[in-house]
Amino acid sequence: MSKVWRTFGFVLAAVVVWAGCGTGPVASDAALVDPNGWSSQDTVQLTFDVSQPAHRHDLQIGLRHNNDYPFSNLYLFVRLTYPNGRTLTDTLSCPLAGPDGQWYGTGSGWVDHRIGYKKGVAFPLEGRYTMDVVHAMRRDPLPGISDIRFAMFDRSEE
Repeated sequence: MSKVWRTFGFVLAAVVVWAGCGTGPVASDAALVDPNGWSSQDTVQLTFDVSQPAHRHDLQIGLRHNNDYPFSNLYLFVRLTYPNGRTLTDTLSCPLAGPDGQWYGTGSGWVDHRIGYKKGVAFPLEGRYTMDVVHAMRRDPLPGISDIRFAMFDRSEE
């Protein structure tokens, strides 16, 4: 039980740190992954509310892993469900390390990654959106990942 609480504490701390960097997210959610490995049958479900339709946002997916994670990349299937039930499915390729094996994320032991998912997205409907995330890696279950996160930021005008 203490391992679950420790992992929960790490996720909570990561969300607080994430929110404290620059302009914080206007919406965020996080979910823990089974510490024994993330099965491709285990869908991570994240939810967020949109209160300003047509307002542009940047979306990020975050994850944390330890040195048990054996790959330099991660493939994800992401299904976004709109409040009216419409769905949009994406395949996301996430490079996590360079050719030299150095992680792109921050931290040691537990490495935190923030992956740009979509830029300048305008959601057409007000309400609750659901994001279902599953991994698309050949190894199953996938070791070393502790949590998956989502954050939505107001689009900064460029």
